[in-house]
Formats: sequence, structure tokens, C-alpha cells
Amino acid sequence: MGITKKHELRSYWSTNPIHHMPMYSAAMSRTRFETILRFLHFSDNTTSRPRGHPAFDRLHKIRPLIDHFNLKFADLYTPAQNICVDESLIHFTGRLGFKQYIPSKRVRYGVKLYKLCERATGYTHKFRIYEGKDQTLEPVGCPDYLGSSGKIVWDLVSPLFGKGYHLYVDNFYTSVALFKHLFLEQIGCCGTARPSRRGYPQRLLTTRLARGQRAALCNDELLAVKWRDKRDVYMLSSIHADTTVQIQRATSVVEKPLSVHDYNLHMGGVDFNDQMLAPYLISRRTRRWYKKVSVYLFQLAAYNSYVLYSKAGRTGSFLKFQEEIISELLYPGG
Repeated sequence: MGITKKHELRSYWSTNPIHHMPMYSAAMSRTRFETILRFLHFSDNTTSRPRGHPAFDRLHKIRPLIDHFNLKFADLYTPAQNICVDESLIHFTGRLGFKQYIPSKRVRYGVKLYKLCERATGYTHKFRIYEGKDQTLEPVGCPDYLGSSGKIVWDLVSPLFGKGYHLYVDNFYTSVALFKHLFLEQIGCCGTARPSRRGYPQRLLTTRLARGQRAALCNDELLAVKWRDKRDVYMLSSIHADTTVQIQRATSVVEKPLSVHDYNLHMGGVDFNDQMLAPYLISRRTRRWYKKVSVYLFQLAAYNSYVLYSKAGRTGSFLKFQEEIISELLYPGG
């Protein structure tokens, strides 16, 4: 249904020549499909803890899916050195206590996911679903003073400690304290920075620069950079030195800090993952948030499977890969 989109569910089983697709009715009747969809569950409701209980879990309905996919995603593939953390949004407009509004996203309203993705392929190594401001996150070994954004990064990246990865994040996560602690765990970091964040050198804020100029300060393993392009760009990195690269633009050559260049090059893993999934996302409306999220997680797993398929030397597009999966499920051995 993500490949062949129709406005109404009943259209998939319609005998009208305009809509007719015999594959659906051959697989099962519409009544059976709707019955399965109606009673679709992934956990036992009787084991759910009530609100106010210390073990209350807002994601109880899909917790087995979350745990299963996170385990498999990490076990089946080792990402390349450059990874990134960013947010995705699953479109949902119904009533939900932890629904988010992100104006920069195309869908704006929905369930927010934090993803750790490989830049080169968009493979999702680990993810976490946002549960609301009142939910506390206490990752093992994470200093409490890192704050909620730092704890999210720590939780996602901690399985990769000691392996020399390069992590790229945006200014929502970047902080001096987080980058120092991750450096001790052999995770180099680079990200855009909010100059108002605690620990960021205030001397850079008062430095006036002409377009193309830069100023930088080093402290142990950290490099803070201010670069003037169309506006001031602030960076923090435990990966880079204060060096530049030449970038050819339409009418001139620009000297750009290496940290800015590498950030632009390696930060887009989550966006790339979203772009690959976007044409095939199932947009069926439902009042049950967990059904919308569960279908998205299956599609996310399908894309990760496609990455493994490609790494095994097989060729073909993500669309072709999905078509082969559908054919094998509906017509095994055919």
C-alpha cells in the first residue's frame, strides 16, 4: 500500500476498472484485512502498569517491537565511522500526550523519533521514541548534568563507545560537557553550536568578522570556531584542527573551515533515511497512534534490510527490493 497509494482503503479491493488490483483480493478479503488491522496488538494489555506507577510505560503497546528492532539493527550491521544523531517525525494528528510540533519538518505534527544513523547509507543503528517532558532518561554511566539532550545522545551512542566513531549533531545536542565526556569514550564529535550554551568561549561572540573570515580557540581536545558566511556560524569539534578547505562556488573559491565542510558532508544520515522512506510511507489515517508507529517501524526495518542487501553485492533500487519482498510473501517460490 506504500507503493500503490489510494485515497480509500476499500479502493484496493474495488472491482471498478479504474481501481482494480487483483493482487489484494487474491491475498485476502477486505473484511479479513480490516479484522486483522482492528485487533492488531504487539503486547499484552493486562501487563500494562497504570499511570502513576513507577514502572508505567507510555510505549507499552509497542515495547516488544522497539526492543526487537533495536536489538536486530545493532546486531546485524556495523556502521562506518561517520554517524549522526537527529530527529524524525511520524505523521500523526490524533490526540496523544507526547505528540510533537516541529515546524521545520514537512509533516509538522506527529510522534518524534531520535535516530542514530550511518551517514553513507542512512542505516538506522538505534532509535528512541520521545515520550514526553515528564519522562526521565538515565543512561548507564551518563553524568546527570548533561541534561536531557545530552542523555539522548549518550543513550544512542553508548553501544559504540571505545570504537573511534565520529559523531555529528546539530546545535540542539552540542555542548562542551557532552563532547568532553564522549571524547573520553573514544567518540569524536562535531556539531553546530549555540553560543549561549554553558562553556562555549564568549570571546568568539564579540569577535567581528568580515565574510569569509574565521576565528578559533582551542582547549585541550576541543576546537571552537566562528566563521562568517552569510551569517555567523558557530562550531564545536573534538575531531578537527583549525584548518580550512577550498570550496569552488559559482564565481569564486571560498576558504571554509574543515569542521564546517565535514559537518555539511556527514550530518545528513537521518535526512537521507527519511528521504528514502518518504515515497513509500503508508499514510492511512488512524486514531490508534501505536498502529501508525508500528507500521513505520516495519518500513524502517525494510529499509535497513535493503542496506544489508546492497552491502551483500546485490543491485537494484529500494522500490525493486520491496517488490521482491512482497512477491515472496504473497507468491512464495513463484
